[in-house]
Amino acid sequence: MTDEAAAARPPFDLRPLDVARPHEDEVRAITPLWAALRHESRPGDAPPTEATVRGSLIGMAGLAELEVEMVVAWVGERAVARAIAFLPIGTDNRHLLQLDLAVAPEWRRRGIGRALLRWSLEVARRHRRSLVVSGTGARVPAGEAFARALGAADALHASVNELDLEAHGERLFGPDGLVATWVREGPRRAPDYELAWIPRPYPEDVLVPFAALKSAMNDAPRGGLDVEDRAYTPASLRDADAYDGAAGLVSWTLLARHRPTGAFAGFTEVVWEPTNPGVVFQGDTAVIPAHRGHALGKWLKAAMLERLHRERPEARVVRTGNADTNAAMLGINEALGFRQAEGGVVVQIEVGELERHL
Repeated sequence: MTDEAAAARPPFDLRPLDVARPHEDEVRAITPLWAALRHESRPGDAPPTEATVRGSLIGMAGLAELEVEMVVAWVGERAVARAIAFLPIGTDNRHLLQLDLAVAPEWRRRGIGRALLRWSLEVARRHRRSLVVSGTGARVPAGEAFARALGAADALHASVNELDLEAHGERLFGPDGLVATWVREGPRRAPDYELAWIPRPYPEDVLVPFAALKSAMNDAPRGGLDVEDRAYTPASLRDADAYDGAAGLVSWTLLARHRPTGAFAGFTEVVWEPTNPGVVFQGDTAVIPAHRGHALGKWLKAAMLERLHRERPEARVVRTGNADTNAAMLGINEALGFRQAEGGVVVQIEVGELERHL
């Protein structure tokens, strides 16, 4: 490295952050970093507040099926980058470290990302993890270039897709619009089924059957990802409720139920930040194999949009993520008007390979 290049790299410190007990000064300092990263990838969204950042950290700490470690890179008292390691500690994927690594745009190409990766490698070794998985989007091309330079392999191509509720308002929500049509057709195409809203937090009596229903998400395409099926349990649902509560999120869950047997057949969920009210995040949607073929996915998605239109008029965008090979869900979404907002890729690298590149 030349003297000039070395001078261009200011000294920085990596400091662990206790996500369970973040200090107020830390939260105040890292909130602008969170805001800068969100603005880069989602420029139309409202910036996070200190309360939402603090809540998301505390929510991470409360997860029963994941252990979370976090480090922040500081230049003086300015937070310029972060790495968060998510480590499954339930019954599945105990070989995995899921990594969220991000450097503020103006602080890239200064060695900070590599330092964060070395920290991540140490975490992986300490927890005996063999695989690191992360993701990056096209709006942050530096992320993909960084992954390529380190030898990470593409494992799954996925996209962020968005539905502009204002642009598609009449087509979707008019008297003869697509949403109304699908809602009307639902009972005719699936006469043995009914829809029901599940309150949040999840009631105790739905935890076991709804966790079993969630297992249908394991049918979603995983490309070349070296990951196991997720074992959804009541603890998984309690984790979701605890995180949403701590982070101040609002969630709706809609269930399709087989009336003759009472069996849970399918579901869809949405979530949003009250401080970012224009954007609703479409979460999981799935129908278990024994109940497919009745257009339950269309009915569920349409009924959810109908309620959003009625009760959340401030929502302007519904955002979701889909594997690019998930033809069944993409077909429903594209008919509704979802369009790709950003391409992306999930990458993976063996810990030994990462160590060699570092």
